[in-house]
Amino acid sequence: MAAIYDVLFWSDASTGEVHGQLGDSLEPDEDGTVWTMSLHPGIVFTDGTPLDAAAVVANYERMQDPATASPLAGLLEGATFGVVDETTLTIELAEPNLQFDKIVATSFTHIGSPTAMAEDPDYANNPVGAGPFVLEEWVRDDHMTLVRNPDYFQEGLPYLDSITFTPLRDPTQRINTVQTGAAHAAVPGSELAFKQTATDAGLAVATAPAGGGPVLMFNTQTAPFNDLRARQAVQLALDIDELTSVVDPGSSAPDSLYGPESPFHPGDGIFVEHDAKAAQALFSELAADGNPVSFTVTMPQSGFFTRTAEYLQSRLAQYDDVTVQIETLDNATLDERVFRKQDYQMSAQIVPVTDPEPNLAKLLQTGGQTNYMGFSDPELDAALDSGRASVDEKERTAAYATVEEIVVAQVPILPIRNQESFTVHAKSLHGLTLHGDGSLLYDRLWLNAE
Repeated sequence: MAAIYDVLFWSDASTGEVHGQLGDSLEPDEDGTVWTMSLHPGIVFTDGTPLDAAAVVANYERMQDPATASPLAGLLEGATFGVVDETTLTIELAEPNLQFDKIVATSFTHIGSPTAMAEDPDYANNPVGAGPFVLEEWVRDDHMTLVRNPDYFQEGLPYLDSITFTPLRDPTQRINTVQTGAAHAAVPGSELAFKQTATDAGLAVATAPAGGGPVLMFNTQTAPFNDLRARQAVQLALDIDELTSVVDPGSSAPDSLYGPESPFHPGDGIFVEHDAKAAQALFSELAADGNPVSFTVTMPQSGFFTRTAEYLQSRLAQYDDVTVQIETLDNATLDERVFRKQDYQMSAQIVPVTDPEPNLAKLLQTGGQTNYMGFSDPELDAALDSGRASVDEKERTAAYATVEEIVVAQVPILPIRNQESFTVHAKSLHGLTLHGDGSLLYDRLWLNAE
């Protein structure tokens, strides 16, 4: 999306630090209730519409409109917007949030032409932005070709004349395509083992250690995981160090919700250690109560998640009174079943946590955008509110330590691998900057002269 729309603001995929691009500044009032955004002057969308304060407000109000059915609407619930002048707008939040700039940089950073959205009924297939590239051709499931925007606001950029995106299902094929010179870059997928595969093939790898990562999700609203003991039994039964080494060799097991380099990392990991005896005691207790643990793990059809499901099934088969079935679904069915209807018992998602705001809040807050577990804990909600209402590192560290303690005790999720965003690329391609959850900024890419 950044290639067509560019970004108002972007967050460093490693540090979470927010930087401006189309936007010059984003500043809060004293308590973080009202934020003032200043835009770079003179920017226009590729259809000639000004990218001004009114255009940003139009985009945000469109996201709020129930008719749009935007999955991001909840993050703007109760917010109101005001146009101060051509390049300045205000965002008044329903509740104070001194970390709202991180939400803007990750969730509300792509702005489309309000003229095109209003006039073109097929806008979804003809997006219009103010980014470094313009859509030239889009053949669904085959390729998308973008060409240089001659009126891009940053003089001399972008360096490239065109970019073509080609979807390939097989991660190994993606790497091979770069190795043979048929492509310059690829994102192989969620498996960190592909970093070594790419290096062995003579390719370069742009990385951004982020914190967070893949987590198992327990549906706390349905059996068997509406019983805390069942979640705790699985937590104790699994050796996460072994799981990580078997499922994704070369990756590392997490010992915290926060990455090893994060200021919120507790120093000594606080995750529960593998304890087969204690796990069996809980499985047996549940069976004695007439509730033996039996569940289906529902996963996407990808190597990492399929191997994770197979590992779970094989390891839990070593215990009495627990039965595991595996269900793999295509992405569309998974989205409908797990993420829309919460019709599952155990599943997984990847949650990068460069900073706890916004992804951890979206995952764990009652009613959060990605809280597919149906989990709710008032004390955890209060800790998340406290963390976002402060810019003091000690106060935020204390708040997010409380969040982590509750997660370990209540087990709505179980982290299974440290996260690292990466892109495999030819050594002739330079200027790779990873932002947000690992996406590229396309304005600064360049190639060696041939």
